[in-house]
Amino acid sequence: IFEHLPEYLQPRILSAVAFINAVQPDLDLAIKRIEIVSKSLSLKEMNWVMHLLSLEKISHMMSTHPDYQNFVAEKEKERTIH
Repeated sequence: IFEHLPEYLQPRILSAVAFINAVQPDLDLAIKRIEIVSKSLSLKEMNWVMHLLSLEKISHMMSTHPDYQNFVAEKEKERTIH
């Protein structure tokens, strides 16, 4: 355990995420790997693993939302150098 890192950045959590994510986009194999990993991690650790695995999808959903696109467009206008 690295005490200076938050729980979700501990090596065993990141290793589990990498192990599962390595088979992307094969969902069936990913589910099998989740089952394997869940046998060696606590429920709280698995919660962090699942959170980290979902970040890419959440990021995509956010960046394609019209409200976000409007926000970015407004920020682009503010940053324009005259």
